[in-house]
Amino acid sequence: MDKPKFTGIMLYSRFSEYELSVLLSVLQQGGKHTVYVGLDNQVIKGEAGLPCVPETTIKDINLEHLDSIVLPGVDDFEHLVNHKELASFLIKVNEHRLLIGAISSAPYLLSMSGVLADKKFTTGLTKEQRNFLGTFTEGKFENSQVVVDDNIITARGSAFIDFAFRFADYLNLKYQKEWYYS
Repeated sequence: MDKPKFTGIMLYSRFSEYELSVLLSVLQQGGKHTVYVGLDNQVIKGEAGLPCVPETTIKDINLEHLDSIVLPGVDDFEHLVNHKELASFLIKVNEHRLLIGAISSAPYLLSMSGVLADKKFTTGLTKEQRNFLGTFTEGKFENSQVVVDDNIITARGSAFIDFAFRFADYLNLKYQKEWYYS
């Protein structure tokens, strides 16, 4: 019998904790195992100051153990601009045909790696920001809260609840949507 596959939760400095809150709860409800993945093995602080310790790194993780990965947004991602190791990792994740979820500013990480080049997407970044960064295919942008294109789910930060539901639905997880609205 095959071992259950994990959802990798990417952690990098200044990641948006709230964008992961409902998703982590839904994954837990659905019995989905997670693994926290860092750029290195150092303690990471989210944008609200929550310290987190990665369980593995982008260099050490075995992608055969994953079926999906989540990239939270980050309030200041200057330290991730043109991050070669992260871009290379995301290319490998996409080559393995894993589900990739990117919320808020995180679609930039997919665009800088080329993973988003031919995919429809949304993001919390403005048109001016996307143009400044110079990595987005603007004709693929959709003015929507959540966009699913093949194995890529993108969302605006304010759509973190719907993002969680779409991600879990893609993985066929059983959870109680109504619990999050009562």
